[in-house]
Amino acid sequence: MKKATTLITTAVAASMALALSACGGQAGSTTSAAAVDFPKSGTTIEWIVPSAAGAGNDILARIVAPAMQEDLGANIKVVNKEGGSQVVGLNYAAQAKPDGQTFVNTNIPSILGRYLDPSKKAAFDRSSFTPIGSFATNSVVIGVNKDSKYKSIKELFDAVKAAPGKITVGTDSRAGDDHINLRLLEDQLGLDFNIVHYNSGADKVAAIVSGEVDFALGGVSSFFGQYKSGDIKLLTVIEDTPSSFVPDVPTLKSAGYDVKPMSSTFSLSVPSKTPKEIVAKLEASLKKAAETPAVQEKLKGAATQPAWVSAADVSKLWEQREAEIKPIIAELLQQK
Repeated sequence: MKKATTLITTAVAASMALALSACGGQAGSTTSAAAVDFPKSGTTIEWIVPSAAGAGNDILARIVAPAMQEDLGANIKVVNKEGGSQVVGLNYAAQAKPDGQTFVNTNIPSILGRYLDPSKKAAFDRSSFTPIGSFATNSVVIGVNKDSKYKSIKELFDAVKAAPGKITVGTDSRAGDDHINLRLLEDQLGLDFNIVHYNSGADKVAAIVSGEVDFALGGVSSFFGQYKSGDIKLLTVIEDTPSSFVPDVPTLKSAGYDVKPMSSTFSLSVPSKTPKEIVAKLEASLKKAAETPAVQEKLKGAATQPAWVSAADVSKLWEQREAEIKPIIAELLQQK
């Protein structure tokens, strides 16, 4: 097992900001006329997607946004700000005016690697945002090329054990959620992968389809199209129970591996110091949208499981996952 190290930052301002909050940025407590009247008719609210048009976050945003727009009586404009492994869009949202007119995808655990990896030069941390809730989750799967010689997860992992550091696996970014999950698997199962980093999830999937890497790990929705077309074979879903989207794919638990379930939480956040009244209105609107049958059906069509999580619970989850993953990221930045 690889020895973890502690990630140390000398950014005093960032440390002070984190000390202000135990579970993410806090909404402002001062009630203003603007907060009470939020949103004004005709207001345009930007939903910042920190990835390219057509990517997973973008697809889901365009499913949920119309329902929120109808509920709020304001325009919800999905704005793609890609670059820097999502850091460009997240920086933009963190520095936006805290008036409720800007919110952004802050998916857990992927956002952790954006600011805990110093090389990404993020101008934000957990205290920069206040969650408004989460509307869906995504199970993690392992996939191989359709012509791969590995027909089961046991065959793949046995090959990894026989040739440590030789079997290649693609991720969507250094210190991203794929990378974190692979390190967790290495530690929990005593494996050693040859990890190859790509610039995006699309590039990672393309590497699998072309046979450039032996396998890849990621959310089921990112592989679903290629799985349905037959270009990718899914060997396992890292859950205790089968996924309703790929019911024939065995779980890692059923294959005899004792690993904690892995999934992504699709959460949204506003800049910290956004008035609590505005946060509450956005949370109520997101909840209503997430529980709308038509929205849920479309989310399922994108191989994403509708699942409402309150703002308070997202804050707790974010804090908990940061504490768990921070030393892992510190270690992997040293190792790979």
